[in-house]
Amino acid sequence: MERPLRAAISAIVWLTMIGIPGAQTGILKGTQLNPGRVSVGNGNVIVIGCVSRQGQGASAAFIITDPRPKPPAQYRLDGDADLLAMHVGHTLEIGGSITSASAGAAAPALKVLSLTYISTSCASPQK
Repeated sequence: MERPLRAAISAIVWLTMIGIPGAQTGILKGTQLNPGRVSVGNGNVIVIGCVSRQGQGASAAFIITDPRPKPPAQYRLDGDADLLAMHVGHTLEIGGSITSASAGAAAPALKVLSLTYISTSCASPQK
Protein backbone atom coordinates (compact mmCIF):
# COMPACT_ATOMS: atom_id res chain seq x y z
CA MET A 1 0.00 0.00 0.00
CA GLU A 2 2.86 2.38 0.79
CA ARG A 3 4.52 1.99 -2.63
CA PRO A 4 1.50 3.15 -4.73
CA LEU A 5 1.05 6.15 -2.43
CA ARG A 6 4.71 7.11 -2.79
CA ALA A 7 4.47 6.73 -6.59
CA ALA A 8 1.36 8.92 -6.73
CA ILE A 9 2.98 11.65 -4.63
CA SER A 10 6.11 11.54 -6.79
CA ALA A 11 4.01 11.88 -9.94
CA ILE A 12 2.13 14.88 -8.55
CA VAL A 13 5.36 16.61 -7.50
CA TRP A 14 6.95 15.92 -10.88
CA LEU A 15 3.95 17.22 -12.83
CA THR A 16 3.80 20.33 -10.67
CA MET A 17 7.49 21.06 -11.20
CA ILE A 18 7.42 20.70 -14.98
CA GLY A 19 4.14 22.61 -15.29
CA ILE A 20 5.36 25.82 -13.65
CA PRO A 21 8.05 26.86 -16.19
CA GLY A 22 5.81 26.04 -19.13
CA ALA A 23 3.03 28.24 -17.78
CA GLN A 24 5.38 31.21 -17.41
CA THR A 25 7.22 30.84 -20.71
CA GLY A 26 4.21 31.37 -22.96
CA ILE A 27 3.15 34.78 -21.61
CA LEU A 28 6.26 36.85 -21.07
CA LYS A 29 6.17 38.87 -24.34
CA GLY A 30 9.42 40.69 -23.67
CA THR A 31 9.14 41.08 -19.90
CA GLN A 32 11.86 39.18 -18.10
CA LEU A 33 10.82 37.11 -15.13
CA ASN A 34 13.61 37.04 -12.52
CA PRO A 35 16.38 38.10 -14.94
CA GLY A 36 18.98 38.48 -12.19
CA ARG A 37 18.60 42.17 -11.50
CA VAL A 38 18.12 45.34 -13.47
CA SER A 39 21.12 47.55 -12.86
CA VAL A 40 20.01 50.55 -10.84
CA GLY A 41 21.19 53.85 -12.27
CA ASN A 42 21.23 54.94 -15.90
CA GLY A 43 17.53 55.73 -15.48
CA ASN A 44 16.63 52.31 -14.03
CA VAL A 45 14.96 51.83 -10.65
CA ILE A 46 13.59 49.01 -8.50
CA VAL A 47 10.03 49.46 -7.17
CA ILE A 48 8.46 47.09 -4.62
CA GLY A 49 4.73 47.28 -4.11
CA CYS A 50 1.18 46.20 -4.74
CA VAL A 51 -0.19 45.89 -8.28
CA SER A 52 -3.71 47.11 -9.03
CA ARG A 53 -5.80 47.71 -12.16
CA GLN A 54 -7.63 50.90 -13.04
CA GLY A 55 -10.28 50.78 -15.74
CA GLN A 56 -11.47 47.90 -17.93
CA GLY A 57 -10.71 46.41 -21.33
CA ALA A 58 -8.17 48.01 -23.66
CA SER A 59 -8.11 51.20 -21.58
CA ALA A 60 -7.10 49.36 -18.39
CA ALA A 61 -3.95 50.62 -16.69
CA PHE A 62 -1.87 48.66 -14.23
CA ILE A 63 -0.52 50.60 -11.25
CA ILE A 64 2.11 49.65 -8.69
CA THR A 65 2.00 51.42 -5.33
CA ASP A 66 5.28 51.46 -3.40
CA PRO A 67 4.45 52.13 0.29
CA ARG A 68 8.07 52.78 1.34
CA PRO A 69 8.25 56.52 0.52
CA LYS A 70 6.02 58.96 2.38
CA PRO A 71 3.58 59.57 0.74
CA PRO A 72 3.51 56.23 -1.14
CA ALA A 73 4.68 56.42 -4.76
CA GLN A 74 2.54 55.22 -7.65
CA TYR A 75 3.68 54.26 -11.14
CA ARG A 76 1.67 53.27 -14.22
CA LEU A 77 3.18 49.99 -15.46
CA ASP A 78 4.20 49.73 -19.11
CA GLY A 79 4.58 46.00 -19.74
CA ASP A 80 2.88 42.78 -20.80
CA ALA A 81 -0.80 43.25 -19.91
CA ASP A 82 -1.44 39.48 -19.66
CA LEU A 83 1.40 39.05 -17.18
CA LEU A 84 0.43 42.11 -15.15
CA ALA A 85 -3.23 41.01 -15.03
CA MET A 86 -2.15 37.76 -13.39
CA HIS A 87 -0.48 39.74 -10.60
CA VAL A 88 -3.25 42.18 -9.64
CA GLY A 89 -3.42 42.13 -5.83
CA HIS A 90 0.10 40.69 -5.52
CA THR A 91 3.28 42.24 -4.16
CA LEU A 92 6.02 42.44 -6.81
CA GLU A 93 9.49 43.84 -7.28
CA ILE A 94 9.63 45.55 -10.66
CA GLY A 95 12.76 46.93 -12.26
CA GLY A 96 12.77 49.33 -15.15
CA SER A 97 12.99 52.89 -16.32
CA ILE A 98 10.67 55.74 -15.37
CA THR A 99 9.28 58.25 -17.82
CA SER A 100 7.50 61.45 -16.85
CA ALA A 101 3.75 61.45 -16.41
CA SER A 102 2.05 62.27 -19.71
CA ALA A 103 -0.70 64.84 -20.01
CA GLY A 104 -3.80 63.46 -18.32
CA ALA A 105 -1.91 60.68 -16.55
CA ALA A 106 -1.77 60.88 -12.78
CA ALA A 107 1.38 58.78 -12.37
CA PRO A 108 4.70 58.49 -14.19
CA ALA A 109 5.17 55.35 -16.30
CA LEU A 110 7.50 52.52 -15.27
CA LYS A 111 8.71 50.45 -18.25
CA VAL A 112 8.78 46.88 -16.90
CA LEU A 113 12.15 45.28 -17.65
CA SER A 114 12.09 42.70 -14.86
CA LEU A 115 9.48 41.28 -12.54
CA THR A 116 10.09 39.33 -9.34
CA TYR A 117 7.14 37.79 -7.55
CA ILE A 118 7.12 38.42 -3.77
CA SER A 119 3.67 37.60 -2.36
CA THR A 120 0.11 36.60 -3.31
CA SER A 121 -1.21 39.49 -1.25
CA CYS A 122 -0.52 43.13 -0.55
CA ALA A 123 0.64 44.17 2.89
CA SER A 124 -1.42 46.75 4.70
CA PRO A 125 0.39 50.09 4.91
CA GLN A 126 2.15 50.59 8.23
CA LYS A 127 1.17 53.65 10.20
